[in-house]
Amino acid sequence: MRKAVAKLVKIVGVLAACFLLSSVIVVFLNVPHDGIGGELRKTWEDIRGGLQIDSPIAVFEGVVSLGLFLFTIAVIALDMRYRYFLALLAVSIIVFLGVTPPQRLVESVDWALIVFLVGSMSFATILRKLGVFTYLAAYIVKYSKGNALMLTALLSTLAWFTAMVVDEVTSIVYIVMIVLELGRLLKIETEDLVILSVLATNTGSLALPVGNPIGVYVAFTSGFTAREFVRYALPLSFLCFISTLLIFSMLKVRYLKDLEKAIASRSDMLEAFITARVVDVSPREKMARTYGVVLLIMFLVTVSLSPVLAEGLSAFAGYHIDPNSLLALTPCLYIVLTLPVVGAPELGEVLAKGVEWPSLTFFMFLFMLGYSLTWSGAMVKVAYATITLSQSIYPGPHTVLVILLTISAILSAFLDNLSLVVALIPAVKLVAQVMAFKEIYWSVLFGGVLGGNLTPVGSTANIVAVSIIERRRKTRINWSNWLKISLPVFAAHIVIASTWSFLAL
Repeated sequence: MRKAVAKLVKIVGVLAACFLLSSVIVVFLNVPHDGIGGELRKTWEDIRGGLQIDSPIAVFEGVVSLGLFLFTIAVIALDMRYRYFLALLAVSIIVFLGVTPPQRLVESVDWALIVFLVGSMSFATILRKLGVFTYLAAYIVKYSKGNALMLTALLSTLAWFTAMVVDEVTSIVYIVMIVLELGRLLKIETEDLVILSVLATNTGSLALPVGNPIGVYVAFTSGFTAREFVRYALPLSFLCFISTLLIFSMLKVRYLKDLEKAIASRSDMLEAFITARVVDVSPREKMARTYGVVLLIMFLVTVSLSPVLAEGLSAFAGYHIDPNSLLALTPCLYIVLTLPVVGAPELGEVLAKGVEWPSLTFFMFLFMLGYSLTWSGAMVKVAYATITLSQSIYPGPHTVLVILLTISAILSAFLDNLSLVVALIPAVKLVAQVMAFKEIYWSVLFGGVLGGNLTPVGSTANIVAVSIIERRRKTRINWSNWLKISLPVFAAHIVIASTWSFLAL
């Protein structure tokens, strides 16, 4: 009884603190009518049909939406088990208090991403049934040659590379499957390997426009070409990846030793396992596994070429085909192509057991909460404060870039990073014009992507990975365990990105 009362008192205290902070930000932070503030005001007023951002209605909506968002994130940080309930509760309050129109919330969800996740998770489940991930795990163990550091390096390199050429969501779904197979094989805890895989995935998604939705948005808004990403984003991504490996190896010396002991103690079994999974398999199993590997490679290639395919199909069909919509439905094709080895009646079971429906539900409502900040104007005030702080410290373009990078990284760890970037871009555009410094766009890309590494809810890949491991292994990754690894990595990434911005841009 005392524990329950203490927990209730703590939650009420957090609620009060969140709404107090929300009130201070929304009520006392004024956005001027000229300069950067005027640009942000105009963008928001176009959304709200001319409503003033400092009107009583907007202030009420801003306090409620930002307060609920902060409260949801704060309680999740204390106990992630409450994330589903809190997301549903916050959206319900927002709707039935009239803070945001329900139709706007429904429209705010990136349904193409949700459809893609359903298809990708289903396809991954089928590949697991075919033994593809067991096969890949066996080869990773084989080529690591009993060296735990080599094992983690191979795994994280695979995560980094696939995120770069495909996207963070596709990468993390398949990498986590491999990690779980390794955990089952070596009888080890996989939490640290999952966190490392997520950090590598997010870092890899920075390298090319296709790796992250933020990259796509920034590329279209700024006009940056793929060649510019290769010149500026890819080297930074590689440097951050190397730092991630080095920091992990220093922080997890004991874990790596235990992992190496597990490999050594199960060496005979591992050899037998590798032989059984790679060499000594029946012709039918070998055919199914080989077919699965071929389909996986074809799927990754198709996903990476989706913009080109969309352009070709548009010319063939005579009407525009959206690349993101095509990408969302691409897994459907490959699920159908598995029918020669997986029966059609099994698909219902795959959808029921293979898709992480709780994580998808949470993600949908997180989209809605993020949009409510934009609709209410609270995100505009956060964006204005970010830009103003950057300019007030030092007006030089590179300094503004670094400050904006750092602030956007911190905010992206807790706010929906795509929504934050969308809110910041109008102000960034104005700063770029005033300072004649187009490179300022890199700040929100670097900060938005790298900042997602800091917390378990910082990016889509984080949420998906946490949900998969909770469901498959019945274990939780709490914030404290995550931060022990992510915080020093995050700090290193910000230093590297800031230094890179000064030297290369």
